[in-house]
Amino acid sequence: MEDTSREVRAIQQRIWMSLPEEERFRKCGEMFELAKAFAVTRAPAGLSGEKLSRFVFREIYGFDIPEKAK
Repeated sequence: MEDTSREVRAIQQRIWMSLPEEERFRKCGEMFELAKAFAVTRAPAGLSGEKLSRFVFREIYGFDIPEKAK
């Protein structure tokens, strides 16, 4: 979904690129942690451990964690 105009995207890009590399990296990490926290809040009640981890992975990446090789 792209609901941001090209003009606004250009402004966002200018702002983003004006930040030092370390700051951009830190902000990416913060956004990922926020997305992870949102995914946890959407988890069905009672999930814990591996089931919660698998749910969060699927919410963030859009596919299931591959099964471990036996």
